[in-house]
Amino acid sequence: MATETSDDTTGDGDDGFVPAMGRFFPESLTLAALLAVLALVVTIPYLPVVTQLELFATGFFDLFTVQMPLILLWVLSASVVESRWVGRLFDRIAAASPTGSQRSVVYATGFLAVLLGWVNWALGFLGAMYVGQRLCREAEADGVRVHYPLVLTAALLSLVVTNVGLSSPGALMMADAEGTTNFLVNPEQGRLVADVSAFLLHPANVVSVLLFLFTLPAVLAALAPDEESDRKPLSAYTSLLEGTIAESLAHYEPPPAEEWVAADRLEQSRLVSVATFLLGAISFGAYFATGGDLTLLWLLFGLMMLGILVQERPMAFVAKTRDATRWANHVAIPFLLYAGVYALLSEAGLYSVIGDVLAATGVTQVASYVVALLVGLLIPSPGSVWVVQGPALVATGADLVPSLVSVMYGAGVSNLWLGFLFVGVVGSIYGFDWREYVRYAAVVTAYVSVVVIALLVVF
Repeated sequence: MATETSDDTTGDGDDGFVPAMGRFFPESLTLAALLAVLALVVTIPYLPVVTQLELFATGFFDLFTVQMPLILLWVLSASVVESRWVGRLFDRIAAASPTGSQRSVVYATGFLAVLLGWVNWALGFLGAMYVGQRLCREAEADGVRVHYPLVLTAALLSLVVTNVGLSSPGALMMADAEGTTNFLVNPEQGRLVADVSAFLLHPANVVSVLLFLFTLPAVLAALAPDEESDRKPLSAYTSLLEGTIAESLAHYEPPPAEEWVAADRLEQSRLVSVATFLLGAISFGAYFATGGDLTLLWLLFGLMMLGILVQERPMAFVAKTRDATRWANHVAIPFLLYAGVYALLSEAGLYSVIGDVLAATGVTQVASYVVALLVGLLIPSPGSVWVVQGPALVATGADLVPSLVSVMYGAGVSNLWLGFLFVGVVGSIYGFDWREYVRYAAVVTAYVSVVVIALLVVF
């Protein structure tokens, strides 16, 4: 697996959900290596061996300014959400959510996952997962048995829409006109720049997100087992929730004040955190007030300032960012191989060939969605999916915005199948039959694909 679970958790060892899924889905580094070897084989007729090896070894250098922001998008998002402040927000949402029936718990969890997932991956996934666990716990206390595996799947719905929302890595990369993260732009000509607002307001994007917000949770709720004996409650699993959500997300206690030295008074100062946030907010506001566009780097800057504020103390933010790096395990090293694939295909001129194949289908965006869904099974990072596949779409001459919508949706649906990666990061969910998860994922995939493909054809 991409992420190892601790040995001290209770469960059935290799019969657990994460190990079971791991037998069918190799870790991301293994898949990245296979993809890189395939790129080497495919480019043999087009490139000298020396050139191949050089690109394979150093191709990542040109995309280094892309890799770092993609890693920070995972880390800083988690650093903001995994905080006491956001935990209190989740507690309020849970208190206002229904727990009277199994279907209401599943629907409420899925609705929250899609709604908050559109804003940010961590807000949607972690929020829905923690709120879903609290709703299951409260329902069970009231005598309502809720099938927890379905609630967990509902939380994973956030992965379907997060790549077409405010934190879409593909759109934010391509919004950069200076070429720092937009690896396809020519800064002098200003081509191949996607405006984030145009991406968010594209009809295929708007209609699909609104439709999924209300219908995807209902689809999962309809799959809930009717017989109480078929339902596996939260109490049968290792729960991440201890007390309130805010208490579960609290992670930092400063050393006793009497032990502080001069540096500690700065590192533990709430005033320093507030002042830093205010300075950042002024800079952020001035940038947009003068006509600045939202890009990946500016989103990261905003997340950093917000993280410093909600973590309350500078050293608490440091501790949380260190802990949050676990979310980037699946992309940190594999991206070097993804970049090598990009370099090999670019140098060999194969992106034009692939683009011709996509264009020859007559439904370029539909074809790109299907390709992204398949490529995403090998590349868990949606931003990296765009890095590998985006140049082929650009070569077709197709409109950039719907191309981004199609690839980001395909990458999102593939992340649903790779959801075990996220489950493995946050804790051990034992006793979850992988065949059951596959059934849920297959239904959601079929429904989302029909809707997205239809909208891409119409718009």
